[in-house]
Amino acid sequence: MRRLAIGSLIAIVCLSIVGLSHAKAVSAAGPGVDGSTVQVAAMMADVAAGKKIYDANCASCHGAKGMGGVGPSLHGTLKNPAMPRTQKALVAWIKNPKPPMPKLYPAPLSDKDVDNVAGYVLATFK
Repeated sequence: MRRLAIGSLIAIVCLSIVGLSHAKAVSAAGPGVDGSTVQVAAMMADVAAGKKIYDANCASCHGAKGMGGVGPSLHGTLKNPAMPRTQKALVAWIKNPKPPMPKLYPAPLSDKDVDNVAGYVLATFK
């Protein structure tokens, strides 16, 4: 019985590793079969740090819950015409926004700050 339990555990670990490799490959490839995109880059962002950056720099226009105000809502479609809800697209927009959104990169926001706030937006606002 013990041998079976250890064998099962090893099989689960191996399948988990294969699954992570598949997720990275799907993310690199872009949208999945159902149109969704695996957000590995967003998952690697420091979401807690992104929340602090969002609260200090973005919430005054987009609202504490991303519902909008002076700036548009960050739920659903991100702009018109629609921008893909991907880490890459959101980072590009934050780094080079169109007015009236203020340009906060490269100062006061760094590359890492932009990655973190984009990850927070994608993880929090659907």
